[in-house]
Amino acid sequence: MTTKTHLVSSRTRFGSFGALAAAVAAALAGTQVASAQEQAEEVIVTGSRVSRSGFDSPQPVTAINAEQIENLGLVNVGDIARTLPQNTPFFSETNVGVGNFNVGAQLANLRGLNPFFGTRTLTLVDTRRVVPNSEGSSVDLSLIPSVLVERMDVVTGGASAAYGSDAIAGVVNVILDKDLDGFKAQLDYSQTTESDGDDMHASFGFGMPFGDSDRGHLLIGGEFQQQDPIGPCATFRDWCAESWATHTNPGFAAGGGQPNFVVAPDSKLPTTETGLFTPNGGMQQQFTADGRNLMPFDPGLYSGFFTRLGGDGSLSSYSLSNVRPEIERQALLGRVSYGLSDSLEFFAEVNASSSDSVSDPANGALGPLSALIAPDNAFLSPAVLAAAPTGGVFSRNYAPNLFSARNTTENDTLRLVTGLEGDLGDKWSWDGYYQYGENENHQRLFNNMVGSFLFFLPTNYNFLGWALDAVADPSNPSNVVCRATIAGNPAFNPLAAGCVPLNLFGTTPPSQAAIDYSYRTLKEDTEYEQNVVGINFRSDLADGWAGAISGAFGAEWRADEYLATHDLANQPWYDDYLLDWGLDRGGKIEVFEVYGEVQVPITESFQTDFAVRSTHTDASSATQAGVGSSESFESWKVAGLYDALDWLRFRATRSQDIRAGNFRELFLPRNEVQAEPGGFPGPINNPWNGSAQDGYLSITGGNPALRPETADTTTFGAVFSFERFRFSADWFEIDMTDAITPGGLGGVSTQNIVDACFNGGAAACSYVQGAGTTDIISVEAGSINIGQFLTRGVDVEAVYDIPLDSGANFNVRVIGSYLYDLIVDSGLGNAPINYEGQSGPVGSFGGFNTSPNWQATAWLTYARNRFTSTLETRYIGSGSLDATRFESPPGSPTNTLPFSMTTNSVDDRYYLAWSGSYDFQRGDADNSLQLFWAVQNLLDEDPPVAPGGNVYPTNPVFFDTIGRRYRVGVRFAF
Repeated sequence: MTTKTHLVSSRTRFGSFGALAAAVAAALAGTQVASAQEQAEEVIVTGSRVSRSGFDSPQPVTAINAEQIENLGLVNVGDIARTLPQNTPFFSETNVGVGNFNVGAQLANLRGLNPFFGTRTLTLVDTRRVVPNSEGSSVDLSLIPSVLVERMDVVTGGASAAYGSDAIAGVVNVILDKDLDGFKAQLDYSQTTESDGDDMHASFGFGMPFGDSDRGHLLIGGEFQQQDPIGPCATFRDWCAESWATHTNPGFAAGGGQPNFVVAPDSKLPTTETGLFTPNGGMQQQFTADGRNLMPFDPGLYSGFFTRLGGDGSLSSYSLSNVRPEIERQALLGRVSYGLSDSLEFFAEVNASSSDSVSDPANGALGPLSALIAPDNAFLSPAVLAAAPTGGVFSRNYAPNLFSARNTTENDTLRLVTGLEGDLGDKWSWDGYYQYGENENHQRLFNNMVGSFLFFLPTNYNFLGWALDAVADPSNPSNVVCRATIAGNPAFNPLAAGCVPLNLFGTTPPSQAAIDYSYRTLKEDTEYEQNVVGINFRSDLADGWAGAISGAFGAEWRADEYLATHDLANQPWYDDYLLDWGLDRGGKIEVFEVYGEVQVPITESFQTDFAVRSTHTDASSATQAGVGSSESFESWKVAGLYDALDWLRFRATRSQDIRAGNFRELFLPRNEVQAEPGGFPGPINNPWNGSAQDGYLSITGGNPALRPETADTTTFGAVFSFERFRFSADWFEIDMTDAITPGGLGGVSTQNIVDACFNGGAAACSYVQGAGTTDIISVEAGSINIGQFLTRGVDVEAVYDIPLDSGANFNVRVIGSYLYDLIVDSGLGNAPINYEGQSGPVGSFGGFNTSPNWQATAWLTYARNRFTSTLETRYIGSGSLDATRFESPPGSPTNTLPFSMTTNSVDDRYYLAWSGSYDFQRGDADNSLQLFWAVQNLLDEDPPVAPGGNVYPTNPVFFDTIGRRYRVGVRFAF
């Protein structure tokens, strides 16, 4: 049977540095494999389906292999992906804050192009799909056991023709070490210099041949990791306690010298731990600690709904955002293969993994609360009543000494793969497989407020409002009851049965019964099931005029089923939670694809590659009868590779890549509400009728009529290859149209759509019934195809390998990315915005993520005998805080403009890390014991000021929020 190797496969148990250097150099430069024996072997390169011998993929492929993973002390596959500057990990362990989505997960996000509830990066294991761990089709990299990873290949460009939908931004392909022979294990521990964030990790791997002539091979590996939480940011990190934030200037219209947006420290939540009280017709005051009296309250400057600058508030605006949640994960993988004959092999693989995370605090709890307090409230003291004889408005936010919301996420995944692979004659090779995967996710949000957080919004179940409206029981004045439970009272409501009065005045915690009544547990249970059948063929198709014409073709059928439920039958108050995860939804998406790829040599030095894939999808909703869609589309790739000189190679690709809508985008329940003047939601301003207010039908939610997104991707690069030095530079452009844009938070609104249509946006007009008339009938503002993205930049990679005396070796590797365009056209009639260089955060629920212009990582590794040491430096370039605004210091003549702000820059950062290892045993290569260590953020650099986004005063996607931390451990093998 044909021998299969991989382009970057040289490794030992703890490795020689020369193997790493040779492997990286080959991956980088795309040079021919050195020996004649290797030239005859079949080389599989991520980015292409064609088997190659001494010929690299013309698409840029970056590889991180097992030896480098061990040198850096990485123990999590998600952390491996984070070493690459092209990856923008919006979902990661350090970007949770008070978020309630994908807690504890690490999702690949190449070029930052993922929407919040989706992915444009395809994640594979051994070139096969993996059952997603999220509604948006993303795969949690942390659930792949790192102990069995041979390497990670990353294609930073469109790859839909080779691998299918979702590969608009590229592919992350995790290759497992299926030929492991022997036993290896690792035990390590990590902690920060702040004596928090404890992290314990253990793993093992075992492989052995068996059967006659070693026809079979067994592989098994497991991993466990327990990460302790790092609590509220402002409490546990000094840089966070400075509480920088961006404030809107309420006096901007009146002038006064300040711009519209003010970036300043000392930001506080708009409340106190004791609560605020605004007597009817009076000034806002705060309760004393015992809740019995009122005292003056200074609200500070720029008082807003969520933050204030200075004043008497006692809670930082970052008292909510935890630096890292608690995470426990475990994974177990087993694989067996057996050669049934010299040309046929059977294989089977099972992978079970789970992740449990706790985010505390989380969104929910008291929330931004505003409630009417009647003058006969039984918990108001005589002193307060004297100051507010007619009652008033009470407001309060999260207070750490009371209670907080807590998010728990349990994620369990099972994946089974089995199949056959072999040869047909001398030229053909093939593989066929069946894959089954299932994922269950159980999420709970404890202490989630039930009731309106604004007193003027209507609710059916207002547990919090009923509990706060506490009065003396008419039949027993010494007993305090909820007014809504008093029969015969005009406020009586049978839904309030069981109400427990709630006293939030002061700092004394209310009773647990009162808390349990007003704050309930939000539930979401999801099930994702995937079945895949695929077959692939590879061969030299013909003898061309300049060499063999090689090809690959195949087909894949895939059925994905998803269902999200929320215990609606037992929670009729679901719609009245402060936060919810949407209604029950789900469906089935069946995909059938056929593809073909051919490699045609034009001359000995000029190779071409052509690929095409045809895809047909059928989608149907599980919760909405008769709702579904059917789509057919194609993706393609044209590529070339030209060896101009022995040391100079040019490569180029042009491709059309596709992403179809996911379950949420297609089948989020549609909400149709007739909006009328005086109602909620309110009417729309009709620009064709002098901006008069119109009643209309507002339509939000998923959209089964979505078209697939289309992206045209172009790359062009050069590779310089010398004896010990390799360098590559590749220009890229991704031009995406028909981008799927969500409605609601972070997306479009009905007024946006109408205004865009009025301003000449033809795409927007297709979603407005009654456009151009004095009577707007309806507006579709759910998931729609309306956005466009254009991103351009240059990726560079270099390796320099220097042999030293006494068998030592020194190696330098640099990976960098320069982004000079990220142009987004919302399709809403506004001018396109170039977000290049924005390193300030992007708000949650957005359709993309921004990046600084420059990002780069360099590794300097020295290896001699038993000792290896690596110094890593990571650079994040300076950038803007918000690309839609401009810097205008106080007193500047431009601070009268609406997009002016006091500062609009984010400093750069250099982060150093040091890792190394020492082998205690070297005599027997099959028996070894190694001590290793890694120090991240060696100089304990604080992140720069970049407030916004997911409730941090910096951007945790790029900047280190944990601080200096140590990892030490042992590896042993036999």
